[in-house]
Amino acid sequence: MSDVKIYSGSSQVRIMEIKNILENEQIDYQELNKSDSSFLVIHGDIEIYVAQADEQRALEVLANNRS
Repeated sequence: MSDVKIYSGSSQVRIMEIKNILENEQIDYQELNKSDSSFLVIHGDIEIYVAQADEQRALEVLANNRS
């Protein structure tokens, strides 16, 4: 089964929140960091992927934990 992207963004704080939520719910994830920190500010996104079987549950958990 393949992984599906559930989040893409550049906020390090939001990425940490999402990873903590997924870990607390015991949902495995993969992080793909497409950011480039060679500039004074970070350019590019960080993407979070979960298994296709966990997609719906992960999206529901994240929706219920929106800050």
